[in-house]
Amino acid sequence: MRQLIFLLAWLVAGAYPSGAETVVTAVPDTVPVPPVRRELPRHQDSLRLSRLTSGVMPPDGLVTVGLGIRNWTTVYLVNDGEADQLERVSMRDYYLLVEMSPWRWLQVNAEVPWRTWSDGKGWIPESGSGLGDGRWQLATGRTLPGGKLSATIFGGGNLPVGDTAAGLGEGVLSPTAGAALTLRLWTHAQVPEMRLHLNWSRTWNKREDLGYGMGTTLLEPWPPRYQSAAAAGGDKQNDADTWGAALEFRRHTTSLWVEYAHDSFRGNTTVSSSEELATLAMGLRWGVLEGWGLEGGYLLSLADDDENTEWWPAYPDWQMRLAVTRQFSSGGRDRDDDGIVDRKDHCPDTPEDHDGFQDDDGCPEYDNDHDGIPDRHDGAPDAAEDFDGFEDGDGIPDPDNDHDGIPDLRDLCPDLPEVMDGHHDADGCPDELQDRDGDSVEDARDGCPDEPEDFDGFEDDDGCPEADNDLDGIEDEQDQCPDQAEDYDGDEDQDGCPE
Repeated sequence: MRQLIFLLAWLVAGAYPSGAETVVTAVPDTVPVPPVRRELPRHQDSLRLSRLTSGVMPPDGLVTVGLGIRNWTTVYLVNDGEADQLERVSMRDYYLLVEMSPWRWLQVNAEVPWRTWSDGKGWIPESGSGLGDGRWQLATGRTLPGGKLSATIFGGGNLPVGDTAAGLGEGVLSPTAGAALTLRLWTHAQVPEMRLHLNWSRTWNKREDLGYGMGTTLLEPWPPRYQSAAAAGGDKQNDADTWGAALEFRRHTTSLWVEYAHDSFRGNTTVSSSEELATLAMGLRWGVLEGWGLEGGYLLSLADDDENTEWWPAYPDWQMRLAVTRQFSSGGRDRDDDGIVDRKDHCPDTPEDHDGFQDDDGCPEYDNDHDGIPDRHDGAPDAAEDFDGFEDGDGIPDPDNDHDGIPDLRDLCPDLPEVMDGHHDADGCPDELQDRDGDSVEDARDGCPDEPEDFDGFEDDDGCPEADNDLDGIEDEQDQCPDQAEDYDGDEDQDGCPE
């Protein structure tokens, strides 16, 4: 308890120093300008998820390039001369990725891989490499009124540039068309934004003799096509519909999603539902608008062979990928023609005023310093008025109203200049001395405030006139020795001087 009392006493003593004047710490002489708004980094958006497509179009005027690596294994049925054996082949892609958004409503993306494989058996060479079929996509879409729903339609397919002799390409374009719908929730909440993506697409497989399933002389492309038309029971029976859904969570520059996709065949009875390709995937993307990005993912195949059918699917067991991207600006729409593209413009329909204050946000600042006085009437538009009752209408903060060199924040009389007379000059108040008798000795220390000091060199600072300094009964005016008392010895006792 005693220690607590001492601590409280110490704190109080520190808060209220002793002495005639209170010690005032240094304070700024001007009111600080409101801080510049800090712009948080924005996400490097993409339409691509894992196998699905987002319904939210990325900003326009951007070009993204990337390099990635993708590993996976696929099980093939291989005849070793005596019996069919299941063999797992390891595959790897090194791929180039390009995305372009020339307009807000249009995006193009493409990917081309260099493919390698190992652990081949039987009709599959032990190892090899070559250019594989790529993929491309052209998408257009918009956000619907209300801002929560976005829709996209897209077309694309494979890029038939792969080495067909090595089984790395189809040699023919198999087009794809589809649609994506995205619901956005919590876009301005403290929790991460959530997006629900729904997809449908249809792929018309033109390589009727091989399709998606097992070839006897070729490796299948990724994503592989399902069974050949012959195995499916006739021409065009290997065209596939893909249905899928993904749940994505986004925060600033990072997004994380989980995705399910399933291929199906209309009216096909040769492939059971368990043999249709179904995938479960997780993806992660980190990236900064017009900056660097990193993305990765893991995909797991849920497809399995059905012993009741005569068809065996060559499906991937798993797939893992990682890519580095770099995004560049290539222009973009600027609706208000203020030189700031809409994707960076917080007020895309109102031009920036370019007054040297926060000019990069695209919004005109009619009152830069937020002091309630419009800049056009503000003598100091970037410094807030202090509203201390002194010339408050000019918009200029007055840190020292009375110009006495003592800032108002520690001036006890901010509108009255201090009289620098050496008497309490730090308080900012002029000291008007009370001196009723006019003897220049202030009444507070004047022993005779109504009688002026005689300033005869004897006790002149007490404010009292001394009529008989030496107190010998002879007034100083008649005393020839006013500071020496008469000795009254009977010899010239009237002159005031001791003999």
